[in-house]
Amino acid sequence: APSWVDAPLSSEPALSIHVNYQPVMLVTAPTAATVTTGPGRRARLPSPTSGIYLHQNGGKAPWEKRSAVAVAASAPASIAVLGSARSFRLPLRSLSRARSRRRTQRTSTALGASHGASQPVSVSEPAVQPGVYGTSEENDAHFESQRSELERLAPLREALLRCDGDLAMKTARVDADPSVRAFVHANGPVARVLSNIDSEDSYLLKAAVAAGQAHVLENVSTEDPMTIANALVPLVRTLRNVETFYDTLGGVVGYQFAALELIHEQFGGPPPSFMSSTNHDSTGSTDDEDMMASNQETIDMHRPVGPDLREDGGAFATKAAMWGLEEMPRLAEVYPLGGAGDRLGLVDEMTGESLPAALLSYNGRTLIEGLIRDLTAREWLYYKVFGKQHVTPVAAMTSAAKGNHSRISTLIAQHDYFGRGESSFRLFEQPLVPVVTTLGGRWVTEGGGDLCVSLKPGGHGAIWKLMHDQGVFTWLDAKGRKGATVRQITNPMAGTDTTILALAGVGAREDKALGFASCERHLGASEGVNVLVERESIDSKTGESEYSYGISNVEYTVLEQHGIDDQPVDEGSDESAFPANTNVLYIGLDKIREGLLSSPRGAFPGMLVNLSKPATADGCKGGRLETSMQNIADVLLARSRGTPLDPTRWGDLPTFVLYTLRRRVTSSAKKKRNPSLTPPVLAQTPDGSFLDLVKNAADLLDRCGVAHPDPQAGTVEDYLANGPGFIFCTNPAVGPTWQVTEQKIRGGAIGERSEVRLEIAEVEWVDTRVDGSLLVEATAPLGATRRTFSDGSPTLKFGEDECGRCRLRDVVVENAGVDWSADGTVIWSAQLTRTECCEIYLEGNAEFDAKGVTLKGGIKYKVPNGWRLELRASSSGTIVERWTDLAAAGGGPSWNWRYVGEADGRVRLSIDEREIGSHGSSMESAKAAAVARNKNTFSAPGKEREPLREKNGKNGAGASVRKGEVKKGSATREGSPAR
Repeated sequence: APSWVDAPLSSEPALSIHVNYQPVMLVTAPTAATVTTGPGRRARLPSPTSGIYLHQNGGKAPWEKRSAVAVAASAPASIAVLGSARSFRLPLRSLSRARSRRRTQRTSTALGASHGASQPVSVSEPAVQPGVYGTSEENDAHFESQRSELERLAPLREALLRCDGDLAMKTARVDADPSVRAFVHANGPVARVLSNIDSEDSYLLKAAVAAGQAHVLENVSTEDPMTIANALVPLVRTLRNVETFYDTLGGVVGYQFAALELIHEQFGGPPPSFMSSTNHDSTGSTDDEDMMASNQETIDMHRPVGPDLREDGGAFATKAAMWGLEEMPRLAEVYPLGGAGDRLGLVDEMTGESLPAALLSYNGRTLIEGLIRDLTAREWLYYKVFGKQHVTPVAAMTSAAKGNHSRISTLIAQHDYFGRGESSFRLFEQPLVPVVTTLGGRWVTEGGGDLCVSLKPGGHGAIWKLMHDQGVFTWLDAKGRKGATVRQITNPMAGTDTTILALAGVGAREDKALGFASCERHLGASEGVNVLVERESIDSKTGESEYSYGISNVEYTVLEQHGIDDQPVDEGSDESAFPANTNVLYIGLDKIREGLLSSPRGAFPGMLVNLSKPATADGCKGGRLETSMQNIADVLLARSRGTPLDPTRWGDLPTFVLYTLRRRVTSSAKKKRNPSLTPPVLAQTPDGSFLDLVKNAADLLDRCGVAHPDPQAGTVEDYLANGPGFIFCTNPAVGPTWQVTEQKIRGGAIGERSEVRLEIAEVEWVDTRVDGSLLVEATAPLGATRRTFSDGSPTLKFGEDECGRCRLRDVVVENAGVDWSADGTVIWSAQLTRTECCEIYLEGNAEFDAKGVTLKGGIKYKVPNGWRLELRASSSGTIVERWTDLAAAGGGPSWNWRYVGEADGRVRLSIDEREIGSHGSSMESAKAAAVARNKNTFSAPGKEREPLREKNGKNGAGASVRKGEVKKGSATREGSPAR
């Protein structure tokens, strides 16, 4: 045990620590020190050292040097000083000499004071004992078990890394391990079959034993060789995935070593060594050990600088969105879909198994369908502006957990690949990894049968290495893609207005490696923050400084550990000084690939083990090795030698932040609301997300000049009991940018507790008022679906001649609308019962045109493909129907929106239309009249139709419809005359 400083701590002024570097001395210090190095600053003093000198501030005489113990054969300890505006307490521990030496060399980028200089710190009362348990005895026992395992595993891991993947060499190394020899010598049921199975399978099982997990292979209830061999298959599959994915860390043994190091750090051990370079030379040292062992580093964390989409009235947002639109043919989409729906309460009604979060029905459709709709809307906008259709490739990471991969694959196939063709999707599976406990790193086996291990997904940070290992980067490169946007499945809000397009536009135009869409963050929120990290690395031999800069993410669970105090941006504000990380990203594909290949830190970004929950029935805590995809930013840095980078150039980094209003970019639906909480908590629930959706709709309607009620007229309790003030939902292809939408929709009003859902893209809405429920649905909002791809899957072909159209001008809709108190109502899922509604259903390229009429009560207009229905008011006030056979009228639409991109990024809309008559007051009479009169009234079949003429206008609307139950007694009209 180390010797501790026994100076009084609570009554003395601020102190300074002086460190001298010699390899055989043990630092002595208080059991815990409270350190402050300045707001947002993090610093470490690397070991080994010869002692600590304590000086009073102000140049007074030094205190007595406390007992620095020479330990030629044992542990030099390390001091880690993590400063912030709130003092952070960090204990000191002693380690074995060999373990500490590696740690010192590998943490050459440790943060700290210059050699021979003093680093001011403040010391106060001793801190609590490190660890995750309530007593020091329990923490110490776990600490010692971890340390002994790390000492045992370190040389084995190093030896396996030097095998460079050669199976014979790796097998020889594990065969020589004492634990493996003992396991084989015991000749248990599993040991007896090792010689009769595949050599790679045998190696993997021995590697698990070498990693300290012999108890897993001893967990068998039979000695029958065939039964055992079959039972080994899933375990071997898991071990093979771990061996492959963590190959650069040392495979199965490397996974265990890394997890234990991270656990050990939380019990007072030193920072992990495994994140250093793994390019070994013949001496076993690493490249960065040789080059940078004497370096010291300090870190400052700043609020990131970046453009804000809210500034200048949205002018920059409009221009950046056009940059993103122009880049569409070179962009891809990347979705991490591995999340299970446990917290959402999603279960299979037949099996009781948890369902993937991607299958959550949100606002009438699954979350994954919502992401694809947003993407298709951006492709539609590109088509309308530039006249070409591009199908964006989608790469999605799934998980083997709880059938996630198979369920998502089945869902996509059942939706005919959303009209995008099977070849436009690439699904790759995230490996499951063992849960490691704090007691010597023992794997959890509870709850399973023979040879079963508790497995969990390894975090979305696996996505980059999997994309490399499984050829996804190569696939995207072959499709000509240079960048991609990344969205998480539980955030349905990221596609709002210009957010995604502007993020991609800035990233692609400025050739960035990585970009974060960020927003304000509430104090104490359970979400990570974006920070600008400024590092100064000083070579203690030459005194030369190198500065590095980059935008990064810090998870909320480790804010204090990184020296970040969750303080308000301004006094009295409830907004945090650091903005929120939303996990809405832009990536430069080549730069991400280079970053992940540069070092283990790039391949396994943001690695951590979360020990917040018990892993076994007896309360022993544990977790799996997790990574965070956004922390790939930590290897995407700009560097400056000698002098720091001027703050005016912080916007020129390889990484960037783009700011917008919070509910324009994130409002997640990742957990089920707890109804027992008072007051109710809506954060991260579908209820809260849908309320933000309605608030965004209110902001959009304000721009369109459409009057509407307050989205939330009362308290949160009122919203949950009675629903929002109104519902207005549209197909995103109406825009998707609001600047486009406001030219299609202009004027009118939506009444209290009313509902408008528009599943259509080509729509014009002018001065229309809705009191009740209005549903407009086009079966082909963007064109027709054909089997054109080589894989034979149905493919959506954009076409202005084949999509449905709707015009509502000076129209009033009045009906009883939604029964908000009906049983089974789930508003955020669009599970609604409607007493009455006005429904307009358009098949294929059908058109509906109503002007100057009032549509009362429960009514349905169904217009078949190839027909146009026009409603007009008669002199007596009744509604006159006029039906037109579009083919007999020359074919093609009667009107069309024309899009023109302008220099400032705006898209100007105008209507092209042609004069067209009607064939009759009902569809039946119109059919007969069209045949008899087409030569006199209309263009003859086969004759070129009258061209569309441009008409000035700024109106339209598009939206999404999900039908709910309509109570009996509602009238319907399907091609029948008005009554």
